Amino acid sequence: MSRKALEDTRFELIKAHILEPDNSPLNPEQQEILDRVISIAKVLDKNPIQKQAVAIHQVKFPELSRSQAYEDLRLAMRLFNTIHTFDYDFWQTWTINDIVRNIERCRNNATPQAYRVIAMEHANLIKILGERPAELEDPRRTEKHSFYILVQNNNTSVKIDMNNLEKLPAGTLQELNRALFGGKEITEAEAEELFRT
Repeated sequence: MSRKALEDTRFELIKAHILEPDNSPLNPEQQEILDRVISIAKVLDKNPIQKQAVAIHQVKFPELSRSQAYEDLRLAMRLFNTIHTFDYDFWQTWTINDIVRNIERCRNNATPQAYRVIAMEHANLIKILGERPAELEDPRRTEKHSFYILVQNNNTSVKIDMNNLEKLPAGTLQELNRALFGGKEITEAEAEELFRT
């Protein structure tokens, strides 16, 4: 007689084991497998890179072979869908297609109730797709604008173009440094502090 695999076990039995592990209806082998699978599923949530998740899993369970650790990983990904394995594009496409089919059926019905359903389904489509943005973001917006550093010294203002700052000669940069910091040289720590602020 073959043993029942964990995947073939009824959901209620697994739920009973999770809620009350001391009085578990699962046999000891299934309990051990389920505990390992739950453990690697939690690791996978924090570490989505499978190779790293398996390495951490093997540290937690040193008696496991590498192939068994990968088998636990595959089982965890099948049993516990996480944000890393959920296919949002498939879900959104399926939902949109379902809404479109509902609208087509209701149009064929042509009753007042069907028109109400069509209006509700249109509202659902707007929720899924979102409203059209008033103006599309321009990915090259920063290229269209010039950014300046405004330096004021003794009631004199000088605009320095950020794009041309690295092109300035070394002597000019030193003069700028003297004007900004009163002639004293700044240390590397002070420069790092300036860049952080």
